[in-house]
Amino acid sequence: MKKKARILLLDILTAISLVCTKKSIKRAFVLFMEMTAGITLVCAGAAMGIIAALGQTTSTGTSYAIALALNIKVGNGLMILYGFFMLLQVAMLKKKFKPLFMIQIIPVVLHGWILNFFKYDFPPFLALSPNTYFERFFIYAIGVVLISIGFCCTKASGFANYPPDTFCALLARRRNMKFGTAKLIVDFCYVGATFLLCLLFRLDFGIVREGTVIFAVANGVLINLFLPHIEKLFAATENICGVNRSFV
Repeated sequence: MKKKARILLLDILTAISLVCTKKSIKRAFVLFMEMTAGITLVCAGAAMGIIAALGQTTSTGTSYAIALALNIKVGNGLMILYGFFMLLQVAMLKKKFKPLFMIQIIPVVLHGWILNFFKYDFPPFLALSPNTYFERFFIYAIGVVLISIGFCCTKASGFANYPPDTFCALLARRRNMKFGTAKLIVDFCYVGATFLLCLLFRLDFGIVREGTVIFAVANGVLINLFLPHIEKLFAATENICGVNRSFV
């Protein structure tokens, strides 16, 4: 076990060194901050979705079901879920899976930590207590928009994508479809997986409600809408910071 951990750490350090060598320390830092801003928005939106209690957003719903089944925090459940997508990439790419791809672990760990913070320790969110359906839907809608914008930020940053997003990119490339379309397919798979976990572990099926379906449909549409604008914004930001723009 310790040997495997050392190998994993070596792979991560190798990936980071490759990124920094290729893009320069300054550029890597700018892209990292863009990615972190996106992760923060995603986590804030996901936490708002949990508070709204109209059904979790797709990946959060599956992560939440895993967390309830294993009696762990939702952020830790997300790390397990996204680790599964890393394994799918290994299965798809086989020998083409490079150490550089291990850098995807960075947004996964950050996401888990930040999501746990917003869900369990962030005072403004802990104080939220929506009573009416309108209040809950309003919070949910804001959360959906934040998640979509945050996701676009992480993708546009080019520092490192989430494992599910890299999987969607591979799927889109192999099946000759738009990225948003591949994301939509994965979102519906999340819904199915959440239902299955609720059935197997006798969890509350309220995890999947109208909000889950709305998000599954709206997320891909919002990504296709926001992504070009965020790419332009980040390109302008990086130009001001004096770094070259190049999407990964």
